[in-house]
Formats: sequence, structure tokens, C-alpha cells
Amino acid sequence: MTPYRIIFCDIDGTLLDSKQLVRPKTKMMIRRLSGQGIPFVLISGRMSPSVEQIQQKIGFKAPYIAYGGALIHDMDGQTVWNKAMPVCEAVKLRRRIHSLFPDIISYTFSGNSWITDKDDGTAALYLEKETTALRPLVGQPEDVLKENDCVHKVLCTGDPAVMDELQNILRREFPDCAIFKSLPRYLEIMSAKASKSKAADFLCRSLGLNAENVIAFGDNFNDIDLLEYAGLGVAMDNAPDAVKNRADLTAPSHDEEGVRQILEQFF
Repeated sequence: MTPYRIIFCDIDGTLLDSKQLVRPKTKMMIRRLSGQGIPFVLISGRMSPSVEQIQQKIGFKAPYIAYGGALIHDMDGQTVWNKAMPVCEAVKLRRRIHSLFPDIISYTFSGNSWITDKDDGTAALYLEKETTALRPLVGQPEDVLKENDCVHKVLCTGDPAVMDELQNILRREFPDCAIFKSLPRYLEIMSAKASKSKAADFLCRSLGLNAENVIAFGDNFNDIDLLEYAGLGVAMDNAPDAVKNRADLTAPSHDEEGVRQILEQFF
């Protein structure tokens, strides 16, 4: 009998294929597992409405984890875990980013809202609109958000080499933040209290499970801590080698329904 009782699955580059779709057989597998009482938990850097939209399209209900582990919603949509940074910290962070690299594009995410300096029609902004299915608020976070609001993520996008340099600087200057690349051009910044593995562990414990009961799927650097936490950490074949080297197993790529193929071996 398999020891695995819960699945955590990243979305982009893992569950979704290169056309941003979940294939029909994969949908059937997820719904079958859900019917057997095995939670299939979407865990993503995306904001909550975007994660929930994918869950609805597949046609199942389960808790889900947004903002790379900063926010967990239960099956009823209630927030059960919220690890965000105060607005003042996010403002300080953004000011430092733009003093270092004025041309960097950055977005600030708070709950179901995201904020951009200007709606300038760039490719990055278009992609974020498509991903979140929401239009951004235009302005500065300190002007748009209230003092008692919180920031779940700051996302920067730009030249990969610049993102590497920015990551190194910010990690030195902001030790209370978790800072990592989710794509070569994307740098994500959250509270250090938030991570995919911490959120997964919280959810497991609330369900009476532990790491040995977990299968986790991911494809990028922001998934490594989750893959190492899980009883079985599975990297996609389209993941960088540095990610695959930290996993227990490599699945076929997201375009080959690697998630489904692995799940069929155990269920």
C-alpha cells in the first residue's frame, strides 16, 4: 500500500503544458484522486484568484497554496495561513530596487490585488494579466494600499544577468525576505516566513499527515525546498539540472503529462 496520502503540485512548467493547459487525462487523474480522499494541492507563486481558477477548470476542490507559500486557503476558501510582509517593508524594498536598477519592472501583490507603476503594455505586464486574469491597479503601493494591509509578494522582471545581480544584493541587505528566481527573468521576493515547504508542512499537520505522506512536483528553483521536504520529491524533465539534482525522481516533461505518469505509478 502506498504511503502517499497528499500531493502538492506546482502549476507553471509542471501541471500546465507549454500551451498553458491541463490535459484531459491529467484532469481525470486529479478528480479520481480527489474522489478517493487524496488531496491534490495546487502550490504556486500565482495569486489566489489565478490558482482557484485553475482548480475550477479542472473540476475538483481542495485547499490550495498561493504566493509561493505565503497564503493558504482551505476547501471553503478561508485563509488559514498568511505570512506576508508589512507595506512599509515592501516600500523600502522597492525603493532600493529602483535605486539600483531604475529600468527594472516590478509588481506588488497584496491579497487579491496587484499593483504596477504604470500600465505600459510591456510583454511582462501582458503575461501577468493573462496569468492572474485580473487587471492591475496603477500607482505606488504606499499610495494604493492602506497602512494595515500586507504585501504577499514583490515580483521583479528584467534581464537574467541583472536579476542574478539584484538577487545577490537584496539577499545581503534584506535578510528578513525570501528571494529567489522562479524563471530566468523573474525574481520573487516574499517574507522569509513564507515558503512552499513551510506551507506544505502546516497543511499536512492540520490534516494529520507528515512529510513521508507527501508527493511533490515542481520545475524550478522556488520548488527545491518543497521537493526536499516531500517523502517523494519529483522534478519535471523540463526543470534545470540544478533542480533535478535535488529531487528524488525526474518525471517526463510538462508536455508529456509527467505529473499524471508518475501518479499512475503510485495510484
